[in-house]
Amino acid sequence: MAGNMRAAVEMVLNSGFQLSPDAFEYLASKNDPDRLVEAALKSIKGAGSAPLVLDRSYFEAIESVSKTVGTRACERMSGPGSIAGPEPGIGAGTESPLQSITSSRTLTNKLAPPRNEQRTAAQPGSTFFEEDGVKLISGLERITIKGKASDFRDYFRDRLESLSSILRSRADVSGATTASQVPDGIKWHKVKFIGMVNSKKEFRDGTVVVELEDEEGLVKVTFRGDEAIRKKAARLLVDEVVCILGATRNGSSVIAEDVIWPDIPYQSRNLPSSSDHNYAVLTSDVHIGSKTFLRDDFERFLGWLRGETDEPRLNEIASRTKYLVIAGDLVDGVGIYPNQEEELDVADLYDQYKIAAEYLSTLPDRIKIIIIPGNHDACRPTLPTPPIYSDYAAPLYSMRNVLMLGDPSFVNLGGQTFLLTHGRSLDDVIPFLPDCNFREPQRAMVELLKSRHIAPIYGEKTPLAPEPKDRLVIDPVPDIFHAGHVHVEGVAEYRGVLVVNSGTWQSQTKYQLSAGIVPKPSIVPVVDLSTMKTYELNFT
Repeated sequence: MAGNMRAAVEMVLNSGFQLSPDAFEYLASKNDPDRLVEAALKSIKGAGSAPLVLDRSYFEAIESVSKTVGTRACERMSGPGSIAGPEPGIGAGTESPLQSITSSRTLTNKLAPPRNEQRTAAQPGSTFFEEDGVKLISGLERITIKGKASDFRDYFRDRLESLSSILRSRADVSGATTASQVPDGIKWHKVKFIGMVNSKKEFRDGTVVVELEDEEGLVKVTFRGDEAIRKKAARLLVDEVVCILGATRNGSSVIAEDVIWPDIPYQSRNLPSSSDHNYAVLTSDVHIGSKTFLRDDFERFLGWLRGETDEPRLNEIASRTKYLVIAGDLVDGVGIYPNQEEELDVADLYDQYKIAAEYLSTLPDRIKIIIIPGNHDACRPTLPTPPIYSDYAAPLYSMRNVLMLGDPSFVNLGGQTFLLTHGRSLDDVIPFLPDCNFREPQRAMVELLKSRHIAPIYGEKTPLAPEPKDRLVIDPVPDIFHAGHVHVEGVAEYRGVLVVNSGTWQSQTKYQLSAGIVPKPSIVPVVDLSTMKTYELNFT
């Protein structure tokens, strides 16, 4: 990808939009795609509209006006008009969820831009959520970014400072310097320093060479020797922050003897004083609207939450369930990948969210529903991600027992602190982590806890927003770490933290088949918040 085109794509993503395939091809054919994108973004902001996906027509219009009246006119030009969509509310005469799925087949080729997007959501600290055992720590932040080079510099500076501070709280990192303070010219001098992994190279003889940097300098670190140090070298990820112990060969080169990650301390169980058994149900990746959405299984799941099973024990758990947490991809979305329309049962994004709200509205009001966005939802594509756009998901925002949060979010439910993220970075870290795979995503989630970062690698599949503060740093340490995305359910425990990947409600897709990924659908982890015991319920 040419430099100008790469800059144009990054500008679009960092501004919270996506490009349609025809828009991408159109820009790639131009000599100055970055100028067209910049003018189009100014036009959209000036007009007050905020489309989720920019198609070719936006840039054709910009270029046409630019040729006749100049660039200044482009800044004031409006984008294409809004396409009428369904009414946001759900009335008394609304069809049942099953009927809606089979009848909502409005085949649209373009995604309608949001209508007067609501930039605010329910604020933390409201009486409703405080009284029902929900305490929001973070998750409603909406920070505007420009994507300048200086923004990325400030972002990584904050990451280095935040994770360095966490490292220095460890007794075994006491007295550590930084990469630029490694002594120069003193051979075999013992050193201990903190830095960010700038690069990593592995050689056939097993030697691993990494470069660690801080704001002032860079040090080359060589790993060789016994199996223990080689294993730690293999675990290192680019862009994470670690402490190196070793000896200098010269001022710019160190032989490593050990690596220390920020990691989490051992957590003592923070169990509620009440003996009542209250439950949190964890799920994700429902993908309503997809032809592979497992409708019958999901309806059985909702029926269980309503207490409609023949099993007294299951009904008792359902009656004591206070929270339903959905970690992203509630719907399948529109225009997420090429030719997605061929795999959609509901081709209108508004309808997808309307059906989702109809399903969730069948649950008792006593169940508080927390929803964060996934990469298939109508949301900004970069992490951190604000809550799902309220215009598309208006029926959900109108539900009194639903709390729409961003990715990541920290929220305390029934006395336990949850860290919620969709899990997009698992696509990036699993291929680079030894002993990790897509069959057991919880293992990779444990490694993220060791790194104390939700998405440590920059520049892979997960786009990161250069906000002034790196909100992907895992701080505070949660009691429960919940993610999804990879469609494989898995549960683990690490140093007192419950780690849960909640699977999916979608059967194997064509992409998963080609990638060799076998989902574990319709399995739901249920956590007893009074004991932290986890149950896995199968609704197939």
